[in-house]
Amino acid sequence: MLRLFSQRRTIRTTAPAPRPEHGGACDDMQPLPQLFSPLITEMMATYCHTKHLASLAQKERSAAEYQLVARSIVQHVLEGWQNQTDGRGTIDDLLLAPRASHPADNPTTRLADLPVAREHRRAS
Repeated sequence: MLRLFSQRRTIRTTAPAPRPEHGGACDDMQPLPQLFSPLITEMMATYCHTKHLASLAQKERSAAEYQLVARSIVQHVLEGWQNQTDGRGTIDDLLLAPRASHPADNPTTRLADLPVAREHRRAS
């Protein structure tokens, strides 16, 4: 699966590529002034590219591939969050509604303790 990310193909055309039916993922960002740092700009681009996932997921089924790529994306976001919080940030901080139960005696704050991190290392 990771080979998909490493292979880059160049398509040479004379005419511009047709736009997706839902419009470009970053169309919303073009009118915004460049007031953000590179980090926030990248996060905004991620937001723009992911907001169409729900509608795309209704049109096709690829649950295993979706889960693998989604875990990698979440892992990168979590690593960034932990860098922002000097290692104290957890995935719960990023959820809209924190999980109902989180063992107080064994908080998962280290990346190495997370199952996603272990799986991500195996895939690399």
